[in-house]
Amino acid sequence: MIIEELQTNPDDVSCHVGWTAGAYKTCGQLIAYATALHRSQFRVFSFSIALFGDTGRFLRWDRSGVIYTKPFKWAKGDLLEFLWRFNHLSAVDRGYDTTVSSVEDGEAELALPKLKTYPKFENLQKGHLHKILVWDDRAPDENPKCYITPSAKWATEALIGRATFGYIAYDVESGNLVYLKDYWRVDHPDVQKEGDVYRELHEAEVPNIARMGRAGDVPRISGRGGLEVSWPAVQRTKTQDYLSGPGSPHSWCPGHPRVETYIHYRLVLETVGMSLNRFRSTRQLCEVIRDAIVAHTAAYNKTRILHRDISAGNILITDKGTGILIDWDLSKKVKEVGDSKPRRHSRTGTWQFISIARLLDPWSRPHEVSDDLESFFWVLLYEVVRY
Repeated sequence: MIIEELQTNPDDVSCHVGWTAGAYKTCGQLIAYATALHRSQFRVFSFSIALFGDTGRFLRWDRSGVIYTKPFKWAKGDLLEFLWRFNHLSAVDRGYDTTVSSVEDGEAELALPKLKTYPKFENLQKGHLHKILVWDDRAPDENPKCYITPSAKWATEALIGRATFGYIAYDVESGNLVYLKDYWRVDHPDVQKEGDVYRELHEAEVPNIARMGRAGDVPRISGRGGLEVSWPAVQRTKTQDYLSGPGSPHSWCPGHPRVETYIHYRLVLETVGMSLNRFRSTRQLCEVIRDAIVAHTAAYNKTRILHRDISAGNILITDKGTGILIDWDLSKKVKEVGDSKPRRHSRTGTWQFISIARLLDPWSRPHEVSDDLESFFWVLLYEVVRY
């Protein structure tokens, strides 16, 4: 990847970027290129090369951020050595997610008739399909299940963060359509895996939530080809390993960056719903949101789990016309009133629906039940005004 100059002084070979107006613009280009790459390919990480004059940098991108090298004189051989080594790497070591592959003709013949029954999938062809493997963290030694899906129905445009992709998928084993959620979960001891949240909600008989199939971390496949799983190694970000701080060998890292550690995670829901904006009447809209409030109330009263991300995208309409509340990955178990101290640098929620109190005080104020209930109101107002 060849771009314009990063530094104002080409003779300055210090490790840090000179943050001029041109450098900000160039870094924006780099981020845009990396974002497009991770949006269009199934990637765990990627490399890029920035050349400016007779110097260059290597960069490595993942869902936590970017690592970049000190400037080097690329004509002296470092660039050629990197490309030679890169050419001999396996697909895994180049950053590809090899748990996703193309489909065979026979698999496509089974999946296409069922997938075409979903709205706006009528013109699907074999070339649109991918095969995604999903493991179950309750039985990691079992073989993964195969799901065949076209491109993501819902996708994020951000490079850094959870990077959620939602697929309408064909379950090869059952022959049914399911919802496959692929994202990068925060690796924090106090953050419960979404699959475990669903299991706890189902055990407590919380109504109006989706039926869960399987869920688990995506394992790191060995680089020798095939699907040899390297348990307990999982697909995890690496940028956070290069932060400066006590005991860190990378003391040259500038500033005080706050970088989360993420682990690749997949979850399958056997309930496939429609978007909330496809309501047939305002009465149905109100009933669907009411069903979601019932789910939210029961979850909190029975398990002390607070959803914390109420939004229009997290309330779906089932084929029976009822509502379900999904996306519990940002939820938190509240042990007692006021026990909602932040677990991360960032705060949760979808900004259009966040309560006024949390917008005014997003950091010190704990997230409470009243905030979620206010978010339901903003969802109703948003849907009525927009649709």
